[in-house]
Amino acid sequence: MSEIIESKAYRLTEPGKFKETRLQHKLHHGEVVIQPSLASVCHADMRYYTGQRRERALKEKLPMSLFHEGIGEVVQSKDPSLTVGQKVVIVPTIPGRLRHHQQGEATKRVVEDNYAENSAFLGSGYDGIGQSHLVLPAENAIPIPEKVPDRIALLAELNSVSLQALHHVRDVLQEGKVAVFGDGPVGYLTAAMLHFMFKIPKELLIVFGAVPEKLAQFDFSTTHLVQEFPFQDYKDVTTVIECTGGQFSESAINQAIDLIEPQGKMVLMGVTEERVPINTRDLLEKGLTLFGSSRSTAKDFQQLMVAFQNPSYQQALEKLLPEHNYLIKEAEDMKKMMDETAAHKGWEKTIMAFAW
Repeated sequence: MSEIIESKAYRLTEPGKFKETRLQHKLHHGEVVIQPSLASVCHADMRYYTGQRRERALKEKLPMSLFHEGIGEVVQSKDPSLTVGQKVVIVPTIPGRLRHHQQGEATKRVVEDNYAENSAFLGSGYDGIGQSHLVLPAENAIPIPEKVPDRIALLAELNSVSLQALHHVRDVLQEGKVAVFGDGPVGYLTAAMLHFMFKIPKELLIVFGAVPEKLAQFDFSTTHLVQEFPFQDYKDVTTVIECTGGQFSESAINQAIDLIEPQGKMVLMGVTEERVPINTRDLLEKGLTLFGSSRSTAKDFQQLMVAFQNPSYQQALEKLLPEHNYLIKEAEDMKKMMDETAAHKGWEKTIMAFAW
């Protein structure tokens, strides 16, 4: 039998407008109830809030509680692996196999949870972390080790996306130089991961960006401004990770095609609402392999909870953390936080602390 859990939620009803409401969730065996404590804002959240998503997507997905980057505390458990009071990182991808209790067929092609059509994702057509009580499969709650500070653990979701992307090329990272395109948070976290988790030395790790002040933060890599770099003349780059997205996707992808060695591998992470034209002639002539990568799985979070215990890695991650959190007591607090984030786009993440 299931139990009904009530949750106070701050739902985005239309761009720029939050409304406090009450949701009801069913709690089944193998699930836990998590009360979110900290959450951070993603570009995806901002696209919903500012109305930059396609009109059809806004119509289909709103009203909805935003946010998919968060941590919390287990307040009720129906799974022996987790106990009340445990601090956990929230995994936003809810596998369809757990939502619908599917066993699957042995002969059926296996699709990872983050690509399965019947999986759900918090804050994307499914009510996210902006509510007082989340009911999730126990697999979606990863315990936070004592050596990992809460605000470092909060960066797990964003880092998990990078880790998922790097799995595509982890076996070839030692074959030559590795280049990252993008000087924003995703580019920074991806480059930091390549250095601290995959042990790519500074001289073999290259980051391309457009803002000198941002590139100055990448002290574990070699950096270059895209405006003045001779991409076609540079040698020995065999792996590229594209982390730009938006209006810069086209230039970054095509510069990467110019840069990379024949039979090199590229992973595309940057998200854009528009189609991006790319230089297929050179892509074909070089025999390049392109991987698309999106979101992540619980396995990525588990690996990060081990890696985040490294003090040097923590020090690098702290550069993305602001000095203060936004305290969220009501819907108006959330609107103020989102308005200020939209008006002052910067390097650091926006973090909210919930007072339920």
